[in-house]
Amino acid sequence: MELAGETSVEIDSETYLIKLIHYLKSEKGKIFIKYAASSVITTVMTVVITFVTYDFMRIGSARLCNLIASVISIPPSYWLNRKWAWGKSGRGHLFREVIPFWVIALSGLAISTFAVAYAAKLGQHLTKSRHIVTLFVSATNLATYGVLWILRFFLLNKYLFKEHPEVLKIGGSDE
Repeated sequence: MELAGETSVEIDSETYLIKLIHYLKSEKGKIFIKYAASSVITTVMTVVITFVTYDFMRIGSARLCNLIASVISIPPSYWLNRKWAWGKSGRGHLFREVIPFWVIALSGLAISTFAVAYAAKLGQHLTKSRHIVTLFVSATNLATYGVLWILRFFLLNKYLFKEHPEVLKIGGSDE
């Protein structure tokens, strides 16, 4: 009995793996891989800037350092996602792409800023070591953006960087 159940699980796992490989080879899968790579680049950038500004430069609170790091990372994130991941060329449409991208990014920033401020306060109660608190703040920042990552992919893929045939039909450009 157990052997049959295990075989069934293996077949399901194998089927899932095959479907995943096919998805990653598809056009949407290639976009997802580039989106993931773009996210890794900008996340590392944000975490490093937060770490440096909070721990070494001591510019201010965890909130302020997270704000600085995130705002610095938004333009590279937009460019990597729009141009590289979704392969869009030309100038971005202000109301269909640029402003919504900033709204999504700033919403994530608000959530992560709240999270890192809470993490800093909690960390300071748990330890006197600024380095450990900084690592805790950085890990919280990373975890928060990780949670928002899937939602952001859905929004970018479904709404922001999709083709806009209504603009093309009217004869307008992507600007």
